[in-house]
Amino acid sequence: MEQCFDYQELTRQETEALKALNKGEADEGQQRLALYAIVNKLCRAHDVLYIPGSHDRSAFLSGRGFVGAKILKYINIPVGQLEGLEDDR
Repeated sequence: MEQCFDYQELTRQETEALKALNKGEADEGQQRLALYAIVNKLCRAHDVLYIPGSHDRSAFLSGRGFVGAKILKYINIPVGQLEGLEDDR
C-alpha cells in the first residue's frame, strides 16, 4: 500500500465503538475510543504528514491531518468560548 494511504487497522473494540457512535448508542468509553480512533488512526492528526519528493502524497496526508486537527480544535474549545459559535438552525 502506498505510504499516503497507510493507517493503523482498527481493533474490534474501536470498530464496535464507531458503530455504537453511529447508532447514537455509544457509552462514554466508546465515545472516547471512537474519537481516538478517528483522530489518531484514521486522520493521523499527530503524525508528520510529509513524504519527501512527493507533493501530491504529502497534500493527501495533509488533508487527512486537517480533518483530525479540526476535530481536536472543536473538542478542546473551552466552554466559555462556545458563545462565539453560531447555533444550529
